[in-house]
Amino acid sequence: METPKDRLECFYAALRNLDRLEHEDFREIVKGQLRPTLRERYLTVNYHRAAFNVEMMLGIKDTRHFQTLSLLSRAIFELAMEMKSIVRDPDAAKKIELFSRVEKLRSARRTVAFYNGHPDVLLYKHQIEFIDRHGAQIDAEQSAMWPVNPATGRKPAVKHWTLRNVQQRSKDLGAPFDRIYDVNYAQLSWMTHSGVITPLNMTTDWVTIFVGVVYSIAAESYTQILETLVDEFKLSATNEHIKKKILCNRDLGFTHGPEQGEAVMRKYGLWGILEPPKPWAEAQ
Repeated sequence: METPKDRLECFYAALRNLDRLEHEDFREIVKGQLRPTLRERYLTVNYHRAAFNVEMMLGIKDTRHFQTLSLLSRAIFELAMEMKSIVRDPDAAKKIELFSRVEKLRSARRTVAFYNGHPDVLLYKHQIEFIDRHGAQIDAEQSAMWPVNPATGRKPAVKHWTLRNVQQRSKDLGAPFDRIYDVNYAQLSWMTHSGVITPLNMTTDWVTIFVGVVYSIAAESYTQILETLVDEFKLSATNEHIKKKILCNRDLGFTHGPEQGEAVMRKYGLWGILEPPKPWAEAQ
């Protein structure tokens, strides 16, 4: 009978297989893109952040670090949503570039306001210069990009370049993001923020089950990220089986022995075409 530890190890293996595939079939190709557009650069930055988070998750060998694993998994999920949101919006690059400057201006103004009237404000002369030099222009561009809502007569609160919060973005994007948000996102957040419910009587089994869920979210989100890269960078042109390889490598994490490994390869039509990767249990 499958145990929580078995499930955890399978989800870990699935994520590890995806990480290995990313190193072999994605990283150098994406890094080698000539003259990437601003949109492609934003996609790449988010992809690299997710890849680094995956590597950190795989480097943690003890379930006692479940809070760190939860934080990293949540970040991978949010980065996957960010990339999917970018590819859906033809004006995403312009909005993200402006939103970044809006955030810098907001932070600079908050810092200067806090120290206003105190000698310490002189330590933040760069923020003051940034506000004086760019503040009015950024405000004007923000009003043009995100104008007053005619229904409310108010300026929108620009907390994300889509003007949508995490829940709304997950609904917009659909599966698997809406399910992950509704079912698991709160649990990930409980392990990140203070002042919320956390288990008072934690057991080893509870931690094992939770970490298994955390790895499953990371693996599913990373699958979405890799598939997005295939579509956006046209990777299938030189690697025709790459999308099948993503799903196959993920599913090989759940196999035990060569027979099951062959069955997965055949399921994706890769048996006899590619060198069969070993199931995770054999690859250790």
